[in-house]
Amino acid sequence: MKSKRRELLRKLAYLPIMASQAAFANSDPNWPAKPMRLVVPFAAGGAADLAARLIAQQMSQSLGKPMLVENRGGADGAIAGLEVARAAADGYTVFMATASPLSYVPSVKRNPPYDPINDFTPISYFATFTFFMMVHPSVPVASMAELISFARANPGKLSYATGNTTSILAMAQFNAANKLNMVHVPYKGEAQAVGDLVPGRVQLMWATPAVLPQLSKAGMKPLAVLLPNRSALMPDVPTMAEVGQNLVSITPWGGFVGPAKMNKDITDRLSREFATVLRKPEIKDQLDKLGLPG
Repeated sequence: MKSKRRELLRKLAYLPIMASQAAFANSDPNWPAKPMRLVVPFAAGGAADLAARLIAQQMSQSLGKPMLVENRGGADGAIAGLEVARAAADGYTVFMATASPLSYVPSVKRNPPYDPINDFTPISYFATFTFFMMVHPSVPVASMAELISFARANPGKLSYATGNTTSILAMAQFNAANKLNMVHVPYKGEAQAVGDLVPGRVQLMWATPAVLPQLSKAGMKPLAVLLPNRSALMPDVPTMAEVGQNLVSITPWGGFVGPAKMNKDITDRLSREFATVLRKPEIKDQLDKLGLPG
């Protein structure tokens, strides 16, 4: 499955370049003739959803037809992935795909509902997702080392929230690497997880920058960032490698894909338009603030 993931990433990375070199010769001169939909595999309110709405607004202006965001959360993105895989390959359905539905679901499901390579058409790479480990102020720790010591001394006392597959896998790696016993409380999306972290019903979670203002206001403590390098959003927060957690190594990514067998000219047009939008300084700035560096 790693080879499939690398192949998909390679295709997503090179599509904007390929599209920019291709002459525009749309086989359907009327496309787009109606609203398009951008399917997001998460509930509303998280970083991916906010980014999707920002990009969809820009794409609507570029293409002259509305691009409407549709949230299809659940099943680690498999619900959204299957819906897009089954959609007509006419250029009116685009999937804001992440590593969750395209890499992790096919890796962990015994009978995955789709093939990440053969059931989709790559359109464009999007971004890397930033996650911070945030801990409730009621937990008497101020560093990753202290958290590990506290969790070891209090097995089963701490609970952690997850709202996406990245956080599930990162916490699974973290617990396994440090031989910890913490209670997993899964949620449909990040917004729901935050709703229980703030009052202390759960004690920690991996959070995206979209919810950092709310968490910081509530006194949550950032202990580490799930990136190879520190984030400009919180430059004082160390990476997992810096706190000795080299075994926790997940870099969540995102891209845009469509159903399999999309028309090449439409795919090229979408790829160029996405690339143009993502290069705009004001869009890059807003995505950076959401923790989604390109």
